[in-house]
Amino acid sequence: MEELPFADGSFDVVTGFNSFQYAADPVGALTEARRVTKDKGNVVIAIWGMAEQCEMAGYLAALGGLMPPPPPGAPGPFALSAPGALESLAEKAGLHPKQSASAPVEFKFVDEATAVRGLLAPGPATRAIGHSGEEAVRKGIAEAIAPYRREDGSYFMQNEFRYLITEK
Repeated sequence: MEELPFADGSFDVVTGFNSFQYAADPVGALTEARRVTKDKGNVVIAIWGMAEQCEMAGYLAALGGLMPPPPPGAPGPFALSAPGALESLAEKAGLHPKQSASAPVEFKFVDEATAVRGLLAPGPATRAIGHSGEEAVRKGIAEAIAPYRREDGSYFMQNEFRYLITEK
């Protein structure tokens, strides 16, 4: 994220969904997003809300234990979730915050196999698989989501995401 393969001012809108908080240098990553955005264009950032509002926190913790140690200074999944943290980061990268809000997001899966298959897809899970192997990650995910299993075998987790729309 700190070195995008695009020319300056290539895009009207640049988005980062659940990504900047994982960068080794979040300010550098946002600065790079600003670089590839046209003047008066927007950089839109979406991140996890506060951990207390995210039932996926256990899943993220399970993956964290199965990944190699993060790079020094990497802030982690909830580091930018506190009020004002995301806006401050954007300003450090030379962006101008315009609008922010929180949005509820429900994760629903019909059964454990579907849940595990879906939760193996995100980047952190892929990294965990590369470090600990797919079977260990499958087991870790199944254990982490077990508290959210319903009587019919489905899974339901409520979460909150924060988003910030900025202008270059």
